[in-house]
Amino acid sequence: MLYMEDFLDKFEIKIGDFILITGNLIKFIKKAKKIDKEFNLNLLIDSILDKIGNSGTLALQTFNWRFCSGETYDILNTKSETGSLGNIALKRDDFKRTRHPIYSFAVAGKYQNELISLRNKGAFDANSPFDFMYKHNAKMIIIGLPLQNSFTFVHYVEEMYKVSYRYNKTFTSYYIDDKGNKELVKYDMHVRDIENKVLTFIEPLESIFIENNVMKVSLFDGIEIKKIDLYLAYNIIKKDILENNGNNLYKIE
Repeated sequence: MLYMEDFLDKFEIKIGDFILITGNLIKFIKKAKKIDKEFNLNLLIDSILDKIGNSGTLALQTFNWRFCSGETYDILNTKSETGSLGNIALKRDDFKRTRHPIYSFAVAGKYQNELISLRNKGAFDANSPFDFMYKHNAKMIIIGLPLQNSFTFVHYVEEMYKVSYRYNKTFTSYYIDDKGNKELVKYDMHVRDIENKVLTFIEPLESIFIENNVMKVSLFDGIEIKKIDLYLAYNIIKKDILENNGNNLYKIE
């Protein structure tokens, strides 16, 4: 399908790439279905996997925050709250889900086994998928969304440098693993200090990333596509925390 191929060309991905993708695909899906009624997101995922090959890795966000409010998490059946692409991937045999009940990813390709073997208790720990992506030079592609609504990676860097406006919080609920075993477990997340009215505010990173060649922005049929080098992004965020008190990362309500 030419429309889909032209869309994917904007990603500038190649054999061996490690790619994390998220975004709002509604506009793209509507147009693609007008052109070809047979279009579906499995075709898009297949095309991405073809482009990165067996030596590449594709990760899709499958975040779900209901564990935080005490709901049971089922690694095989709890749906993603971060878009249809992740939910499609969770139904496929070539994808497996990482283990954290709040911030998980559906992954396929070269690093699948390493990623699903991670046992991070904290969402943004030094042994989390975010850390793995940073250390393995992953690129993040964001479709049709601002960083403010999509760039969770920033919280990993914030935890690494123990920012004062966030703290570690433990959540307890039931967890059903891939073997069907149900257990009461505890998992952590580095959360913002709500009592002190801390708000995530990373809009300034949009221009900072572009100016420092960390992010490339392109347009396809009115859809904005961002591509971010996570290794370089880490260093920019780290610098802001250490030299600017993280003032480009949060604000007080």
